[in-house]
Amino acid sequence: MRHEDNPADTAFPKVLACAATGLVEHIERNRGDVTEVFGRAGLAVEDLDSPVNELVLNQFCNLFDTAAKHCHDDNFGLEVGNAFKPEHLGPLGYVAICSPTLLAALGNLVKYFPAHQGSTRFGLVEDGDVLWLCYQINDRRIQRRRQDAELSLGIFWNIFKSALGNGWRPMEVRFEHAKPDASERHESVFGAPVMFHHRTNAFAFRRSELNVKMPSQDPYLLQIISSFLESRYTSSQNPEDFAVEVKNQIKLHLGDKPPTISGIAKILGLRDSAFQKALKNRGLMFSDIITAARRELALHYIKNSDMPLTDIGYELGYSELSAFSRAFRAWTGMSPQRYRKTIVKQPAD
Repeated sequence: MRHEDNPADTAFPKVLACAATGLVEHIERNRGDVTEVFGRAGLAVEDLDSPVNELVLNQFCNLFDTAAKHCHDDNFGLEVGNAFKPEHLGPLGYVAICSPTLLAALGNLVKYFPAHQGSTRFGLVEDGDVLWLCYQINDRRIQRRRQDAELSLGIFWNIFKSALGNGWRPMEVRFEHAKPDASERHESVFGAPVMFHHRTNAFAFRRSELNVKMPSQDPYLLQIISSFLESRYTSSQNPEDFAVEVKNQIKLHLGDKPPTISGIAKILGLRDSAFQKALKNRGLMFSDIITAARRELALHYIKNSDMPLTDIGYELGYSELSAFSRAFRAWTGMSPQRYRKTIVKQPAD
């Protein structure tokens, strides 16, 4: 069944079909049956005919997961991402490579990413002179996301290489999923240390690299593509999603120093006063959103990882385990130790 024929799909976020560029060719190189792979994912090959066709993000992720299993290639998404050319990312790719500098390219990527893919956290996290480009699907219903994560970081990596040269390598790469059996291939592809089971998918680079000029900068084409993405971005915004967007950015920036109003306002491209007014108009308290972000992440880490509780507390901005434990007890009525034991004892769905 094609995705547009299923009314239930309207509740799911979408992604532009250009993100699947190279998928069909990679299946064929692996002697796979393209029609069968698409059919199992609930899609048709014709869904990729136009780069601006919208695919249901859950089906898109399942498509790559199905292709990996069908082709017996556990690193399927990694390999497609490794070969991905920035211009094949459609409007989002062109708005990056047509920008004047890598700094401007990243700014445009972050600004217009919601027009390319919905329900996704995408942005930069500062760590002194090091920056992390972070990516994570935010819809919890989408479980099969490993292939998409490896595909996406490969795509972003190739955008960096278009500016810094094919020999450029990130300082470190991180993925949210567990370490796979064939993980040595990841370090071979990225040429950098690759870690798994982290908060989000990300790679690190030096701030000084942002000033390099984009070799394919084109102000005229940039204006055209930006206008197209601006129209999609504007039409995709829902005022009710504002709190979710703020919470997502807080999740990305939690750590030893909790994010500030000024910091989040800057990320969202707003003045402090405008950000505070937007919160007030929606009846929101910044401190309440931080608490909600911490609670959601705490439950995620405890349910889905064996991360030590002290490390979880630190990731959420608590300097001591006791402070984290008090907050967790207020949220759930039990200590994090007891909660983890209770969850572990429950049978799987």
